[in-house]
Amino acid sequence: MKNLIRIELIHTHPGMKMEDFMQAIDNTGGWPVGYTYVSFYHALEYSGRYCQFTNNYLQTGWWTTICHADDYYYWKLSEEKKGEILKVARQQLIRQLS
Repeated sequence: MKNLIRIELIHTHPGMKMEDFMQAIDNTGGWPVGYTYVSFYHALEYSGRYCQFTNNYLQTGWWTTICHADDYYYWKLSEEKKGEILKVARQQLIRQLS
């Protein structure tokens, strides 16, 4: 599967909040099915830090992977559902440690 470049998805600056980046993914069409990671291109200016969806974890001089599909889908969950998941995980951990 080829990488999917989304020019309109911009990682605006190094201190960009993950919440803002996730919202930017949503605003530009959401997470495309079949891709595992999203990475941004290190442009000379922050306005050029466009992103691509890929199945390769990239940490190069030009590309940095910023998040995983699981991060995005977890962000989409309600706080109530996140609480339920955490409760089940705690119960499983307690059973394993007992």
